[in-house]
Amino acid sequence: MKSRIPLIVLALSSLLLLLALNAGAQPPPKKPPTAECTVSIDKIADCPDAGCGDEGDVDLNKAKNRIDIPAAADVKKKTLAFIRTLPQPAHWDTGADRTPLRKPGREGTPVEVQGFLKLAKPGGGESCNCGLTRRVDTDVHMVLVDEFDDDEQTSVTAEISPRIRANGHDNWLYKNVKELEGEYIRVTGWLMLDTKHIHQTHRLPNERPNKTLKRSTNWEVHPITKLEVCQKSVTACKANQGWEDF
Repeated sequence: MKSRIPLIVLALSSLLLLLALNAGAQPPPKKPPTAECTVSIDKIADCPDAGCGDEGDVDLNKAKNRIDIPAAADVKKKTLAFIRTLPQPAHWDTGADRTPLRKPGREGTPVEVQGFLKLAKPGGGESCNCGLTRRVDTDVHMVLVDEFDDDEQTSVTAEISPRIRANGHDNWLYKNVKELEGEYIRVTGWLMLDTKHIHQTHRLPNERPNKTLKRSTNWEVHPITKLEVCQKSVTACKANQGWEDF
């Protein structure tokens, strides 16, 4: 009987280890997706900062919907090349904890970057803007490149949000920003990883696969809080001369 005790202990230890490994392999707890939208939401002012509908990610929506303006002393001057080199996860599930993204110099860092505006694209209805589709209630996507002839695949995205537009920048509409294509511009805003364009490992019920975009990274300047246009040569503007607020 005594000789069987070590075998029993070993078997129990192995079972506990197997259970622990299996537990560790499970996806981390996730927050519930955004709530269903109500029929009363017909403009961005009625949309909560958590958004609603379309199996949205509450914390991502809150990052997109912030309206605070960074203090000038806190803004970090960065290049498009720097943003392109920021690490990003290979997979991301809706509602996952964003704490690992918020390390110093990562999500939530106020940055200033400059480059050529290759394209301006109108946004559409998404959970962060409660599915609203009017141009005034949607984002403007700005495709930034180092040189205007660079391929869009090398670009970094910066976005104008409808909430920032509604807070003192009513001229930041798609039709106006579109006219800046080809201009050398400078944007200030919040660094953010748009995890809605990273493939999920586990999808929510009825959730569609996230779609990747034609760009170099899912790190964005989002939302933009300041937009400037170069009025002199690119060389002068790189030396901090010739900028004008848009």
